[in-house]
Parts: sequence; structure tokens; C-alpha cells
Amino acid sequence: MLEARVQAHPAIGERRTEGHRCARKPGNAFIALVLYGQCQSCAMKRPVCRSAFLSRSVLAVLPFLLALLLGAVPAFAAESWSLSDGAGHRLNARVFEQPFPEYPSGLRIRLNALETNSTLDHKEQLVLSDSAGQEWSLPNRSEEMVKKGAGLPLPAGSAQFDLDALMPRPSEALPLHLAVPTGDGVLGFDLTPDQAMTLHAMG
Repeated sequence: MLEARVQAHPAIGERRTEGHRCARKPGNAFIALVLYGQCQSCAMKRPVCRSAFLSRSVLAVLPFLLALLLGAVPAFAAESWSLSDGAGHRLNARVFEQPFPEYPSGLRIRLNALETNSTLDHKEQLVLSDSAGQEWSLPNRSEEMVKKGAGLPLPAGSAQFDLDALMPRPSEALPLHLAVPTGDGVLGFDLTPDQAMTLHAMG
């Protein structure tokens, strides 16, 4: 026996039907065509149209939510390294995207001396070189370490350089050497293969 029960959608006034097989009568061909109501045989409420409407709404906004989340992810994940010259001088190096809107955007490398009495130069360039003789001079961007107009002194043991000047990108197959300007002159640091690969793979 086939029964049909059709009602107007309470929100949008549409008239639709959707099939529902009675769970209490698996061997019965009874099908109640309901929009929003209940199966007369099993008294099971089926808010079919409302659920379908909500599902369609969620699917419609899902791409926008994903785009928002993906857009919030930084294009380059920050890297942090430990450097040593073998003579007792140690640095922490951090590769990141410049965060302050008042300064030009782009990738930076910030060096922090791990000895309290060490100072880094805030004017001179950072020079990278590989074993094939290629050299890159990175402009000093130490002024970007503090917000513009804040009137704060630059940290004496830190310096920041513009990695966007590292063009063309160095080869991943060649060792890289840093010549770091400090208050005691230029100090040399060798990068590990993984660190050189990071600089090679930058966007």
C-alpha cells in the first residue's frame, strides 16, 4: 500500500517529496512520501527538507571557510638554526617573513648572538658565498627589528638582513658560508646541507 503525504516547506514554501522506507517493516514495500512530518507506521519523525536545506547551506560555505583558513597560513614557515664558527662564537639564525606592515614585505634572516658581550653590526651587509665562488650581499634591515616610530633602541646582539636579495637562489648541492659583520670584525659560519637546502627552496 502506498501512501503520500506532501506539505509546504515551512520556510521557503516549496513542495517536495522524498522517500522513506519504514524501518519496522523491512519486508513491506510501504513507502511514506514525507516532506516534514512522520511515518504513520513507525511514528519516526523525518525532518527531511530542513536537514537537506541545512546540509546544502554548510556545503555552500565550506569552500569559503577553507579559503579563509588557507589564506591565514603563512607562505613560508619560520626556520630557526644554531650556528657556530668553531672558535667559540655562536649565533641563532631565524628565517621568517617580515611581519610589520610599515616596512617592505619579504623574507628576512635575523641573527642573534648567544654570548652576552657580543654585538652585531646594524649597517653592514651580510655576505653569503658558495664553494663555486658565487657571492650574495644581503642589505642590512636591522631597523625593522622594532616598530617604526616606537623610539626603541635596536638590540645590540641582533641584526636582520634582506633574504629577498638572495637571487638567484643558491644551489642545494654546494656548501654555503656566511660572513657576519660584528663589533669584533667579520666572523665566518658554515651552513649545514639542510640549512643550505632551505635557502635554495625559498619561494
